[in-house]
Amino acid sequence: CVSTLLDLIQTKVNYVVQEAIVVIKDIFRKYPNKYESIIATLCENLDTLDEPEARASMIWIIGEYAERIDNADELLDSFLDNFHDENSQVQLQLLTAIVKLFLKRPTDTQELVQRVLSLATQDSDNPDLRDRGFIYWRLLSTDPAAAKDVVLAEKPLIAEETDLLEPTLLDELICHISSLASVYHKPPTAFVEGKVGLKKILPTRTDDEETGGSAQVIPEPGSLIGDLLSMDIGGGGGAAAAPAAGGEGGSAPVDLLGGGLDQLLGGPPAPEI
Repeated sequence: CVSTLLDLIQTKVNYVVQEAIVVIKDIFRKYPNKYESIIATLCENLDTLDEPEARASMIWIIGEYAERIDNADELLDSFLDNFHDENSQVQLQLLTAIVKLFLKRPTDTQELVQRVLSLATQDSDNPDLRDRGFIYWRLLSTDPAAAKDVVLAEKPLIAEETDLLEPTLLDELICHISSLASVYHKPPTAFVEGKVGLKKILPTRTDDEETGGSAQVIPEPGSLIGDLLSMDIGGGGGAAAAPAAGGEGGSAPVDLLGGGLDQLLGGPPAPEI
C-alpha cells in the first residue's frame, strides 16, 4: 500500500500527490514509527501543496517527526510568511507543530515558537487559534515539563471497531445506515417497540364494557358531508327533529329566514303577515 502511494507521488500530478499525502498521514497515525523512511520523499513535494487538508497533513508529519528531519525548522518557517492567509486548519496545525518542534529542539527554535505564538494570540481573530496559542504560551512559560506531557503525550492507537461486530449484525446495520441503528450499533428491534409493545401498554377491557353499551363509531371524513346535507334545518318530522313547542323542556324552532334572527339578536319580533 505504501509503495503504491509512493508511485502515485512520483507521478508529480498535483491533486494525486496531495491526496496521497493525506492518506499517508493517516497511515502514520495508524502505524507509528513504521514507515518514516518515506518522509524525505514527502518533503520534496512540499512546495506543490495548495489544498488546506494536504498542507495540514504535511505540517502534522513534520511536527510529529521533527527530531528526524534536520531542516524541520526551515520547513515550518516557510509557512509563517503567509500565516494569516492560510486556512484555519493549517494555522492550528502549524501552531501545534512548531510547539512540538520547540519541545524537542528548544535550543535553536525559541525565536520560531515566539513568532508563531505572537501571530496566533495578538494578530489573529480566530478564537480557536487564539485560545490554543494562549494555552501553549501559559504552559511553556510556567511549566515546560507539563507542556511536554500534554503536547507530546503518547497517542492511543487507532482500532477498527467494525471487527468486533458479528457479520450478520453488520449486514443488518448496513441496511439501516441512515437511521439510529448505525449510531447505537444495534438493530432497530432492540430499541424500538413495535405493535407487541403497544398492546402491553393498552388497558384490558372488562366483560361489562364489552357487553354493555354499543361501540362508538367515528364516521369517515367523507361521510360528514352527507350528514350535513341531510340535516333538517326547518325542524321537520322524523327522529332527528327538534321537540315541538309546548313540549316539556322544548322550544319553538327558530326561523332564520323570518323573525327568528331578530329574536336571537334581541330585537322586536317581526310583524305577522
